[in-house]
Amino acid sequence: MRRRIGLGVLAVWGCLAVPGASWAGSEPGPFANVMASVLTRHPDEAAPACAGARDAFGFLGRLQLERVRPVLIEVVSEMPEDLRRDAVGCYAPRTHRLLVLEMARFMDRGRWFGVPTSETLYRSVVAHEVAHALVGCHLDGRQLVTSAHEYVAYVAMFATMDPATLEAVFAAMPGPGFTYDAEINDMRYTLDPMAFGVEAYRHWLRQPDGFGFLRQVIDGKVVPELLLSRSSLGQAPDSRLAGGAASPFSGAYR
Repeated sequence: MRRRIGLGVLAVWGCLAVPGASWAGSEPGPFANVMASVLTRHPDEAAPACAGARDAFGFLGRLQLERVRPVLIEVVSEMPEDLRRDAVGCYAPRTHRLLVLEMARFMDRGRWFGVPTSETLYRSVVAHEVAHALVGCHLDGRQLVTSAHEYVAYVAMFATMDPATLEAVFAAMPGPGFTYDAEINDMRYTLDPMAFGVEAYRHWLRQPDGFGFLRQVIDGKVVPELLLSRSSLGQAPDSRLAGGAASPFSGAYR
């Protein structure tokens, strides 16, 4: 199913969660205009997950992205073993699977982006991953540099974050923001993903046309292809997992 997600044109699925392995639905609800559903064994975690999905759809909807399909948010007790230990969510571009850690497990982390974990921050985790999914669907198989993908997801996450929480994150992680577009690169992201995210958002706030810049990033016009990671240059991102088995989350966006 392919629909635009422009403002006023959202359609089809309500964001709804039910216990066990049941999922999805089109029943009326507060998130009926968001093409997302939550698969979770903890119904109390549905509201923040749906709110995060709504945030991402609403923010990126201004870009009039095409080729967007409904998003399934899978809430899991453990993240795949082949991801970074600090990962709390991931999106696999090949399979379009989106995982986020259970809220209780996320709370156990204690701090995230330098501030105490909270339901508000958990909502932001979901917004970040749903942003990845929306961009991934729009790309329709076209490769995009990891740091460009992450730039968009972090901007969507921070732009929709509760103002008080955002202020606390900025205070905990001070910095000037990227000065040059060339600083949006995979090495900066790999060395410190959280610092990359905060600096990326500060950089975006200084853009004369913020959404126009995001569109350029998504179109591959900002981060040079020369900075593409090996996985983006032909090595399948699903091929690395301890023990040799294939994993759909190797090289996933986090």
